[in-house]
Amino acid sequence: MGYDLRPRHKEIGDFHFGAFNWGWMLDAGVGLVLGAGPSIKPATFRYSHDKKGRCPYYNEGFHVTSKDAKTMALIAYGLVSVEKGKWSEWNSFTDDEKRTIEEPRMSGVYRRPVREDFIEKVERFATWAVQSGGFWIY
Repeated sequence: MGYDLRPRHKEIGDFHFGAFNWGWMLDAGVGLVLGAGPSIKPATFRYSHDKKGRCPYYNEGFHVTSKDAKTMALIAYGLVSVEKGKWSEWNSFTDDEKRTIEEPRMSGVYRRPVREDFIEKVERFATWAVQSGGFWIY
């Protein structure tokens, strides 16, 4: 299951997210614009419905206004900057430091950078969202 974002300005084309990219991006802070984010229990989320009662985590046609799309883009650019910075930091660590961070007992203590393809996707989304005129999530 993926997500297809359909813009109001049709000439820019749809934007596609894989099943994990979209939820990760919302949980990482971009969803706050829509009143969406992680909840208390693992793999759960909280959200505000749109005017038709739809949820931004489901591909059921949730509507994002042009203003919200531009705000999401601004936050997404910030997220990209932070994650790229984490990669720079990660690449400066020695192999011993990386092994320590990756140990199961350190899970939850350190925050490893997200996959680089996720960062690239979020950056492309931000550029697209600014031009979209708003969009629907399917």
